[in-house]
Amino acid sequence: MSGDVREAKRKLPLPALIHILGLGEHAKKSARCPFHDDKRNSFSVWRNGAGAWFFKCHAGCGEGDEITFLELHERIPNNEATKLFLEMSNANGATLSASKRRSTSALDWRACVEAFTEKHVEHLAKWRGYSVEFCSWLKENGLVGLFNDCIAFPVHDPAGNVVAAHYRLRDGSWRYYPQGAKVRPLVIGELVAGEPVHVFESQWDGFDYMDKSGERDGIVITRGASNGALVAGLIPEGSTVYVWTQNDDAGENWQKDICANTKGTVKRARIPALHKDLNVWTRAGATPGDLLHAMQSAEVVSEAEKSWMDALNESVVTSNELRDLELVPRKKLLGDWFCEGDLGFIFAFRGVGKTWLALAIAQALSTGSKLGDWPGHAPVKVLYIDGEMPPDLMRSRCKGLEAGNDNLQFLNHEILFERSGKVLNITNGEIQQAITEKCIASGVKVLFLDNLSTLASGMRENEADSWELVNSWLLDLRRRKIAVLIVHHAGRSGEMRGTSKREDNVFWIIALDDTKKNADDKRGARFISRFTKPSRNTQEDVPTYEWHFVTDEATGTVSIGCKLAQTMDVFLGLIEDGVTECGQIAQEMKISPATVSRFAKKGIDAGWLKKEGREYVLVPHEK
Repeated sequence: MSGDVREAKRKLPLPALIHILGLGEHAKKSARCPFHDDKRNSFSVWRNGAGAWFFKCHAGCGEGDEITFLELHERIPNNEATKLFLEMSNANGATLSASKRRSTSALDWRACVEAFTEKHVEHLAKWRGYSVEFCSWLKENGLVGLFNDCIAFPVHDPAGNVVAAHYRLRDGSWRYYPQGAKVRPLVIGELVAGEPVHVFESQWDGFDYMDKSGERDGIVITRGASNGALVAGLIPEGSTVYVWTQNDDAGENWQKDICANTKGTVKRARIPALHKDLNVWTRAGATPGDLLHAMQSAEVVSEAEKSWMDALNESVVTSNELRDLELVPRKKLLGDWFCEGDLGFIFAFRGVGKTWLALAIAQALSTGSKLGDWPGHAPVKVLYIDGEMPPDLMRSRCKGLEAGNDNLQFLNHEILFERSGKVLNITNGEIQQAITEKCIASGVKVLFLDNLSTLASGMRENEADSWELVNSWLLDLRRRKIAVLIVHHAGRSGEMRGTSKREDNVFWIIALDDTKKNADDKRGARFISRFTKPSRNTQEDVPTYEWHFVTDEATGTVSIGCKLAQTMDVFLGLIEDGVTECGQIAQEMKISPATVSRFAKKGIDAGWLKKEGREYVLVPHEK
């Protein structure tokens, strides 16, 4: 080692050099490698016992000292790297001018284009299956070049100036120069309002489409599957977007990002499943006619976002139009009281049997079978989200109820955490969207949320505004014809716990009253089900039933007993015992005062009851 180099290393050791190059986050013992798309910390910088600094990429990019690092970073030979290092350290007495320092990061794109010779044009055409004429057109229009002997494509700023190069290393990985350059889509030609825009993940696909179709305008290339969101703000008003999605999971996610960031209609031009992408397809023999057919038969994957004025003009109807409007009736799911798109609650005190009844309803819905006196109509897909029960207990209950079928799906909070480390909270918009997408993708028609307290973390139950964290999501599910049944707890009053605002949008509410304490057979769960908010789906009162769920200890099989509850007898017995005011009776029976009033009216109409002031009084000798 020469004295100049030794002195240079003393003045500008490797960590300081890395910082000067703008890569300070890599100057440590464990870091991401600056020379490849590092998914794990494979890069290391350390000092040996003699005080010399070294680096190494354990993925294979290289290793060495300060000069070797400059060789890799600047892609220059050793002698040039040595000279540059001496200049940067100023160890050889020379002063590194400002213009000289900038030369390590400045890009002369015109020189890159000129370096792309006819030989390179012919090689590109042969390599990717393009015509030589098209590859020559790319060069003539400054859309391809050579950077450090690597094929490269320009990165433009909003004004159209080339500010960086996107180049491909020999190992197939991609880099930007200068490092840290902002990723921008490659836009080719004009994007004209009302005219189609074709969007591609890869330049190889985009160029292939241009070559075969002859199109030279309306092309957007996102430079990778993770950059779909970059189309935001690019698509002109009224333009239809054609996405040429690659056939893999990354391509599907890319398409979703395109749709989420585009206000216009998005159509997917299908590439046959046998081929990964458009370039592979054309190299396998696809013709311009095949591409045209794919475009003409493209499926709509996202509708154009309408303006509010357009939406109002399309949606306001006169009373006569409403009368004659053909509406698709909502399908009945269970009995006459539970229909498609409903939102309902089951609530009770702890330990009464809320989950037993919810599971039994889920099993009946998923098989189209009868539950008690409630007939099923047709099997539907059900997603049961459990935020409280241990999975082994839920499994044993399902087994006992014979609830094993492909229509009934479970999302258990413990299984989710063990497999993904995630915790459910339905007040989170991202989680709401994920659940909605899961329901749509799986064809789920009924969603169970068991229970509200454990699944809605951070919600202040008594505050009406807090309910808005989930209310809009529940309304969105209704519009998608997905019914929701929420399991909740009763408060000390016996009514459903929390703000009454959550009852505004519900179709029905079922309360469960514990009857085990007065029963001779105290096994299992025993309760009465009653509707504290009558179902909007029927004019008839849904009867009150007494349920008995018993698990056979030997077989684990669960038997379900169901019979009409003698609620009127309970009402009469309370009056005979001296409980005569409406509020007192409601509290004892754990029903609403309105329900007590309905019972009283039936007694009055039958002639065995009368009302004196605030009290109900039995009429002598009539019952």
